[in-house]
Amino acid sequence: MADVRPFHGIRYNSGRSGQLGLNVCPPFDMITPQLQKELYDRSAYNIVRLELSRRGLGDPYASSAETQRQWLESGILTRDADPSMYVTEEVFAYRGQSYVRRGLIAAVRVEEYDRGIVLPHEHTRPEWVNDRVRLMGVARANYSPMLVIFRDSIRSTVSGILRAVAGGPPTDVAAPPDMHTLRLWRVTDPGTLEVISNAMAGAQLFIADGHHRYEAALRYRSRVRSEREVAPDESINFRMMMLVCVDEPGLMTLGYHRVIHQATFAELGALRGALADLCDLTPWVPPAGSEEAGHGGEPPQGVSPLAPQMFQDALGDRDGDEVAFGLYGFESGRYHIARMKAPPKAVDDLDGSEYSRLHSVIFRRALDPQREDETLMFFPRPERAVDAVEHQGAQLAFIMRPVPLQEFTAIVSRGWRLPPKATNFHPKPPAGTVMQSLEGGL
Repeated sequence: MADVRPFHGIRYNSGRSGQLGLNVCPPFDMITPQLQKELYDRSAYNIVRLELSRRGLGDPYASSAETQRQWLESGILTRDADPSMYVTEEVFAYRGQSYVRRGLIAAVRVEEYDRGIVLPHEHTRPEWVNDRVRLMGVARANYSPMLVIFRDSIRSTVSGILRAVAGGPPTDVAAPPDMHTLRLWRVTDPGTLEVISNAMAGAQLFIADGHHRYEAALRYRSRVRSEREVAPDESINFRMMMLVCVDEPGLMTLGYHRVIHQATFAELGALRGALADLCDLTPWVPPAGSEEAGHGGEPPQGVSPLAPQMFQDALGDRDGDEVAFGLYGFESGRYHIARMKAPPKAVDDLDGSEYSRLHSVIFRRALDPQREDETLMFFPRPERAVDAVEHQGAQLAFIMRPVPLQEFTAIVSRGWRLPPKATNFHPKPPAGTVMQSLEGGL
């Protein structure tokens, strides 16, 4: 049974810290060095100082812990007096259309995967898990909620409560200049909290975003248990999550794109050969006026998003068992749509996923598993993948379609895992809206 509970969240005191929108940031694995600098400059209290303290200036984990201590002592951050859950409403635009996604931030008991309560869908990278464990061990806090999907009860109990709560004035609003708007409602009524906990007890929880943070929570709990006895209701047994119903209209998944870099001449040749042998390659030419300015003249500073996004759109929706993806750089400066000529018959949904086919059929002909880890980079936006090839020395970009939500739940509910970075649920819940202390009880 899923154990979903209220907790004493830590939140910004806007009277001391300024507008919440200036102080939130994306989760750690979405922050580039340039964005990190911009967030530092945006506000003296931006949560990036805790979520991803600057490297190269001493111990970054100790810096996060010390900054957190100072902010709590000075009242920049305050801990809510009563156990709470937090209803969220995120408003965002995508390709000119507006979307709304409601969710619930709560504390969820950490369970081993084999219990079938919390289910992963992709493998993790040890160095990223280790980074989060070190931060938890020193700062003893979590700053960003994971994004987790659940199926509501047949009566839509939780969704109904979220809609009702969101009908009132919000507790806080975050409107960052370069992220989506988020409204927050704090729920403290014991009866409402009990109804939510009871309704969630029978749910399976699918990790949409936050595998590294969840596995860090498992590892951190095990480490503390090896050192002392841990009471069942201590906070280290729980992980802060944003829970979103699978039927929520604003639940959106996008593609997660792959880029080959630092492949050897032989590896790159073998990869090009596999693509030529196994796929029909169709050139795609950006419509007039959509290509980034600068070709044939001064090189542009980065790639305009328009042509790569139109290229991603040109891939269309998946039709049956077809396997298709986009290529940039197979020929210098050119786009191609690649369709596998005769994909092997899939034995199950996982085997039939386009991400699995790319990794297990095409990559495997050119790269052994260790080299695949060493030569692959992942980008959530197609323009960043194209820019890596065009201006940053990478060799080949693969533009991917999103995993259909039905395919995602079919794979995850069976305990199977997709290749790394196969899903890109959008938007990511920001760090800093609510924080979780790992000291004492919830």
